[in-house]
Amino acid sequence: MKTTLAVEPLRIAIADDHVLTRESLFSMISQGNRNCELVAEASTAAETLLICQRFIPNLLLLDVDIAGKSGVALVADIKRVAPATRVLLYCTTVEEGDVLAAMRAGADGFLEKTCSRSDFLQAIERVCGGDHYLCPRTVNALAKSLRRKGFQDPETQRRPGLTRREKEILALIAAGDSSKEIAKKLFLSVSTVETHRANVMTKIGARNVAQLIQYGFQNGLIKFAQTAAVTD
Repeated sequence: MKTTLAVEPLRIAIADDHVLTRESLFSMISQGNRNCELVAEASTAAETLLICQRFIPNLLLLDVDIAGKSGVALVADIKRVAPATRVLLYCTTVEEGDVLAAMRAGADGFLEKTCSRSDFLQAIERVCGGDHYLCPRTVNALAKSLRRKGFQDPETQRRPGLTRREKEILALIAAGDSSKEIAKKLFLSVSTVETHRANVMTKIGARNVAQLIQYGFQNGLIKFAQTAAVTD
């Protein structure tokens, strides 16, 4: 007799000081045919840390304007108590420096509330699948931050050069393509694309998507007009 293994539900926590927002977000995810469960909710920064430490959710949806402390400043604390938890931040209007700070702290995604339902669900899929996700507005904010700082980051300077293929893949990542989309465009297997991507991260010493994009800008591999919704 053939047996099937049960798929573990996605364990979600939501941190937002508006009850209606928390309910709406989870309803949107569950209606998107996601096998998920809401394991905890929080309305303050302190509560957010407690639920992450206690429940270790697979995914935390975090409002940047959570009461008690900026969600951006909270990311590093969350990653310290629950390093396996994927953190997707969202805000009403993105501030220029927030995206860079959040990604450097370990955030896995950043959205504006102006995004569409499909963009939100895509962000969930990408982040839970191990990618990073930035919507177009947050990518624009990240690009402005990098330009204002003059791309000066010692961690991404004076690194070994990339091959032609690695440069192509870096540019496509910045353009918002997933590994599957890159594989299709370059006529490669997904595993080959992921190997190239891992090599790029290792070569330039990047720990997150912000440093990856920063290297591209810094070395003229990415133009500001190229960036879209970014996955890593």
